[in-house]
Amino acid sequence: MLDKITNILIKIKNYFENEQPIISEQSKSIMELVEEAKREWLAAKEYFENVSDPDLIDYAIHSIKATEKRYNYLLKKVKQMNLEEIK
Repeated sequence: MLDKITNILIKIKNYFENEQPIISEQSKSIMELVEEAKREWLAAKEYFENVSDPDLIDYAIHSIKATEKRYNYLLKKVKQMNLEEIK
């Protein structure tokens, strides 16, 4: 389980460092992206709860912040899309 979380966090880190999507965001619906972002955020929180190496604590905190920002960004986009559909 820890290996899976570590792999997810590495992908997230690479995403934010390279500013390139892990997968093509155009090929997924926005709701799939929101669900994926939520899973990544929860995985980052779980990783933080389980990390014991002091050197990885800062990394875990950064991962939580980064994944939470992405999740909130996507939620904001969904809300904007819904408002535009109503107009």
